[in-house]
Amino acid sequence: MTPVARNIVRTAAPAVAGAVVTFITKATAHVSPGVMAVVFPIATTAYYSAVRFAEKKYPKLGWLLGVLPQAPVKVFPAGTTGVANAPKPQ
Repeated sequence: MTPVARNIVRTAAPAVAGAVVTFITKATAHVSPGVMAVVFPIATTAYYSAVRFAEKKYPKLGWLLGVLPQAPVKVFPAGTTGVANAPKPQ
């Protein structure tokens, strides 16, 4: 999966969770559309924030955002091996 696709999925998953909460709230509480317009962004933001907070301590919970985050990759300048004090190839 490309990094862009991964980011899109990790952004869309909280929106889906927010939509589910909004639907359940509408079905059970019978509130006005104005209230629903407030419930969706609050539910979405709360879900994303809670999962990101939990993900810092327990990285495997990242699946709650759709896909696990990709491990950071160390990038070294061209022509280096990334090993300190390594002999240069001749």
